[in-house]
Amino acid sequence: MSPGEDREQPDQLISNPKASYGESFQAHLVEQYKLYVESSQKVTDRRITTGNYLLTVNSFLLTVFGVASSQHLGGFWLAIVPLAGLLVSFTWYSLVAFYRNLGASKYKIIRQLESLLPVAPFRCEWRSAHDEKGRRHTGVTHLERVVPLTFAAIYLVLLGYSVTRSFGK
Repeated sequence: MSPGEDREQPDQLISNPKASYGESFQAHLVEQYKLYVESSQKVTDRRITTGNYLLTVNSFLLTVFGVASSQHLGGFWLAIVPLAGLLVSFTWYSLVAFYRNLGASKYKIIRQLESLLPVAPFRCEWRSAHDEKGRRHTGVTHLERVVPLTFAAIYLVLLGYSVTRSFGK
């Protein structure tokens, strides 16, 4: 077991031990494992959909700002767009953290369930990704966090531009 990796404790996961559950324990365990893996994939799909939606919202806000600037709109109304963009970027960043934590919890439980099954593909995949060629696996979350931060930086510049433009008149 690598340092920092949680020690798997399936006994905390099992609410009704095999001895008292009966002969269908293993079949039900496999079925629950399948359902749980499917639910983790749905979370991943939701995470991707959310990211795509927020990317679209940010693209729309930048387009609105560009059109408003080209129409020489200024003042308070021009500053609203970057303020809204900052709010969207903060929300996006928070959602990335939420999905990262939810995914980590789900994969921890999947690895615990796998300790009760004949094979452990998720645990094997995790170890392979972390141990291969001595390089540490960098999760996609690190990259995902850069996108809303980049948009936030752009919105700060645009906010500065709109404030300067308002007071420059």
